[in-house]
Amino acid sequence: MPRLCLSALIASLSVAGLGAAAAPAEPALIEATDLLKVRQVESPALSPDGAWVVYVVKSIEPKAGTKDDWTYQNNLWLVPADGSAPPRQLTHGSPSNTSPAWSPEGDRIAFVRAIEKEKPQVFTLNLAGGEAMPLTKCETGAGRPRWSRDGRRVLFTSSLSYAQVRAAQEKADADPSPKWKVERPGRNPNDTANWSADRETHDGTRESPAKADPDGSLAERREWLARNEADGNPRVLDRLDFQSESDIEPEFSFTHVFVQDAREGAGARDLTPGYVSVDAPEWTADGREIVALTARMEDENPDRAEHNRIIAIDAASGRIRTLVDTAGFTFRAPTPSPDGKLLAYTATPGEIFSYGQAEVTVVPAAGGEPRPLTEKLDRGASDLRWSPDGRYIYFVAPTNGAFPLYRVAAAGGDAVRLNPDPQLGVRDFALGKDRLVEVLTTAADPYELYSGPADGTAAKELTAHNGEWLQGKKLSTTEAHRLTDADGLTVDYWTMKPTSFQAGKKYPLLLEIHGGPAAMWGPGEDSMWFEFQYFAARGYAIVYSNPRGSGGYGYGFQHANYRDWGIGPSADILSAVSFAEKDPSVDIKREVMTGGSYGGYMTAWILGHDHRFKAAVAQRGVYDLLTFFGEGNAWRLVPRAFGGYPWEPEARHILERDSPITYVQDITTPLLMQHGDNDRRTGFVQSEMMLRSLKQLGRDVEEARYPRATHELSRSGEPRQRLDTLVRYEEFFRRYIGPN
Repeated sequence: MPRLCLSALIASLSVAGLGAAAAPAEPALIEATDLLKVRQVESPALSPDGAWVVYVVKSIEPKAGTKDDWTYQNNLWLVPADGSAPPRQLTHGSPSNTSPAWSPEGDRIAFVRAIEKEKPQVFTLNLAGGEAMPLTKCETGAGRPRWSRDGRRVLFTSSLSYAQVRAAQEKADADPSPKWKVERPGRNPNDTANWSADRETHDGTRESPAKADPDGSLAERREWLARNEADGNPRVLDRLDFQSESDIEPEFSFTHVFVQDAREGAGARDLTPGYVSVDAPEWTADGREIVALTARMEDENPDRAEHNRIIAIDAASGRIRTLVDTAGFTFRAPTPSPDGKLLAYTATPGEIFSYGQAEVTVVPAAGGEPRPLTEKLDRGASDLRWSPDGRYIYFVAPTNGAFPLYRVAAAGGDAVRLNPDPQLGVRDFALGKDRLVEVLTTAADPYELYSGPADGTAAKELTAHNGEWLQGKKLSTTEAHRLTDADGLTVDYWTMKPTSFQAGKKYPLLLEIHGGPAAMWGPGEDSMWFEFQYFAARGYAIVYSNPRGSGGYGYGFQHANYRDWGIGPSADILSAVSFAEKDPSVDIKREVMTGGSYGGYMTAWILGHDHRFKAAVAQRGVYDLLTFFGEGNAWRLVPRAFGGYPWEPEARHILERDSPITYVQDITTPLLMQHGDNDRRTGFVQSEMMLRSLKQLGRDVEEARYPRATHELSRSGEPRQRLDTLVRYEEFFRRYIGPN
């Protein structure tokens, strides 16, 4: 790589005696504040001629007008695909510029710009020069732009509330009621005025949509109550899925597909009006239709629709025809072939949170029998891309702790793995004629852009967004191991020595546990790259594993934790710990552990059954599966993973047996818990129950609660909060294991 060659040249010149140069400085260790230097590379897109790559860099920048606080910025960058020149930044100033897409002529880039306090819109940037100009002016915002093949039109998606859909239906003299049942007991849909759409009129500047009177007739009292609900005071819940990631969500929202001419000021047309959601839209090759995903049945309440179908939308009339509708399957990523003859997609047996593996499948675009291509692979595929000649479909499939890229011939045959390196993770990629561009996580760098031949060989590093600040930093390395557990399952695990390891010295051991429970970790896991290096730099030996239930090992291994979240998976994890303890450098009297989400659950579970650890941190975990059913928006994990509901005796017994709170009296290890105030995926009352129980028992326990934080705190939370968590966890461990 160019900068490494330059370093070698400088070193050779120094040896040759060009002056009395000072001895090279000792490499520095990763520090907590280095987190603020991490640049996340995302969304690469190749120009039509394959000469240029536009991509997004997500960076952490100082927050204006504050001290010791930071914010995220997303900007577009451009680099020659052959690496002949360094990358240059295309956008500045705006906090968020994402989703780049090249025009077919290669002269413009469409992207989504989000400006504070405004809805995001699609902008275009002319590469001949000038400022980015707004393309859309959609009242509900615009995202995910896609150019038609002739470059004359752009499609985008936008999210509409129930009230906005109703207002649009009434304006168009269409049926204002949904085709599916609205589950508000004793009421009819739209039996009051559309107060939410007319909230701005409540100051009296316009006539109210209906008479609202708390002392009036029943109809007038209902209107008064409806007006209060429109103001969010109170928020009335009658939905099955009443939680978003960060709040309760009383109203439905619907994703619609819009199309407009690719010029500023052109009006956009909603192709999918009504109370329906249409996702992942893509143009067909001839531009006459748009393929997308929607619910199988138009008359099914969206909260109860667990299967979908693939449709084609006529770009002129909006007429919809069904392309693929197979009972018992969930579909993702419908992607037309370059010649328009085939449609590729992934098909997963079962509903959300099922154990089925997503298979790459093709079907004739004109209709016909679907043909699975990756049945023998037994891995979950995602991120489908066609090669420009239409011969291959490329995809990412987590495999045995690695995150490699595969390709499979559209005509059939075995899937071929293109990245044999087990310490490498493909985060995203783009394809051009004879060229493959990838965002890779490596052992030495969390995110960089690489370019090479389409067969995945001889990839060349194009960027150094993290490589620059990592120069002069000393990193720990990863060692892979494998064990066979007591049940005959093969379990992969990894260890990392302290960064400044010295033979003959003893070091504390940190057990890290992944979430999911169907997640998968390995050396190419980007979200943990910095945390692992931070703790290794602080002098910890690290061990982590993929216990039964983890993805990336096929259906059987993933299904092995069915009705068993605690006993079996914890045995796998502790087996890896026991192997790691055999290293003479590990101080078995100073072992600590942490994990997030399911890893938080597992941390608490292990504490109730094993007492070897001196301290632990449980992050945003689930501790009572019975209340998780009602408190978390991932509640479908309960019936999927345990085969029933809390009111069913057999399922209730298993849920109680597998809940860490059941064993709280056996937890004696000092425990720090972390949770976000707005974490609705697991629900924050989980940690409050555990905290109060342990406090009442007189145990060493405390909790760190982060305002505004969701379940994604450790990945995309506020930078200051992410920094706080790392320093806080390590400080808590040191209370009980002392300094190195």
